[in-house]
Amino acid sequence: MRALAERARLTVAAPRWGEALYGAHAAVQAPGPPPGDVAVAVLVKPAFRALWRTRAVPRRIGWPTDHRTLGLTDVVPLDDRAHRVEQIAALAAPLDVGVTGLPRFEVAPVGRPGVVLLPLSASGPPVEWQGYRALADALVRTGAAVRFAAGPGQSRALAAIAGPHPMLPELGIRALSAVMAAADAVVGNDSGLTHLAAAARRGAGRPVSDVVGIVGSTDPAYTGAPGATWLVGSRPSCAPCYAKRCRSRLECLDVSVEEVLATLAARSTRGEPA
Repeated sequence: MRALAERARLTVAAPRWGEALYGAHAAVQAPGPPPGDVAVAVLVKPAFRALWRTRAVPRRIGWPTDHRTLGLTDVVPLDDRAHRVEQIAALAAPLDVGVTGLPRFEVAPVGRPGVVLLPLSASGPPVEWQGYRALADALVRTGAAVRFAAGPGQSRALAAIAGPHPMLPELGIRALSAVMAAADAVVGNDSGLTHLAAAARRGAGRPVSDVVGIVGSTDPAYTGAPGATWLVGSRPSCAPCYAKRCRSRLECLDVSVEEVLATLAARSTRGEPA
């Protein structure tokens, strides 16, 4: 987004995230048809619905997924071997915009939250590890402070997981990022908030490797937050999988609480830089 913003004013159809993440770089609008003066649409979301909303825009750049090829003016090949960060950066190439570096979100760390736990994901059960309550219990026994956190509108679901453990209030993206940047460590799934934690810590000069991701059905080499420490459980023959529902027994989520604890302990004694 920043690389594109150096060329032109952006209109971002991402109201929940747009204002906090892109600020002065972009005008933010609710999803829907873009303003009539928009000349180019860069379709980061690989869905036909995004193409349909921008069908009146003269130039439409995107991946040929979801049967969108005939509706695009600039088809960007989707390299299945590349990380999603590289795939998204490639969408800027037709505009002669080069993208360098890993995602970063500049925030000043706030507070002393201890270990922040991010148990929820929009991708649902196939990526949601079930050991967060037990992990929090074990961390508290070691004397560590623990805070559960989630995105907007997820407080009720989060409370069911956190139980007696404290939760952060519903915070905006920038405020939550500042807290995660200050944390001793962040533990999450292969989810948007885990990516945000890594970007915020990179932007604040804090160790990104202190973000510990627990891999479920996905592949961290493809979608995991770069620089985070990833723990991978059993990999059944169907993995990696990006379905919202699992038809098997979720063996891919069998990372143990002890393994996560050992990883956190190793991170705290190593003191590696960002």
